[in-house]
Amino acid sequence: MRNPGFVKRAFKLKFGLNFCILTVAGMSAATFFIYLMTARSLGDSYGSAIYAIYDLKIRIFPLIFASFYSIFILALITGAIALISLFFTHKIAGPIFRIERNLDAISGGNLTVNTKFRGNDQLEALADDINEMARSLNHKVRSSRDALAEIERCEERLYALAKDDSSSEDDISKALKELKAGIDGLKKTASGIKVI
Repeated sequence: MRNPGFVKRAFKLKFGLNFCILTVAGMSAATFFIYLMTARSLGDSYGSAIYAIYDLKIRIFPLIFASFYSIFILALITGAIALISLFFTHKIAGPIFRIERNLDAISGGNLTVNTKFRGNDQLEALADDINEMARSLNHKVRSSRDALAEIERCEERLYALAKDDSSSEDDISKALKELKAGIDGLKKTASGIKVI
């Protein structure tokens, strides 16, 4: 049996790996930028070292705090976008997964499948069409099964009448009419089905 699913596992792994690589690359670039800003000589004397450290503090701390603030805001926005995306993809991917699973069941011969969605799902009209198709197929199969059962009963009756020497023409004629009615019912059911 094949593994049903809308989002394949290979895609999930590739997406996660790309996300991790981008995150590491961004953090590495930020670290390298901070290193370039701080990689300079402190000078030859104590006074010049104090001045270099003070100058570095004045230049780099606001940048670092602004960077952390920007990263925090970016993380919040990314999280919000991820949650919104997750919500809307479940509104689409969840119904598609259910439709795929139910169509597999219908193709396997289970015509009692009923596709139901949570309220306000985007593909509710498609689910109604699938349910109508399953009901129609179920009705046609039941009609064909009933017609075949009637034909089998008529066949057994004709066989019994053929073995019995005392059967009249009227009995045989009646059995043949019943057989014809069963065949006509089967033809009527099959006439509504188009095949290749």
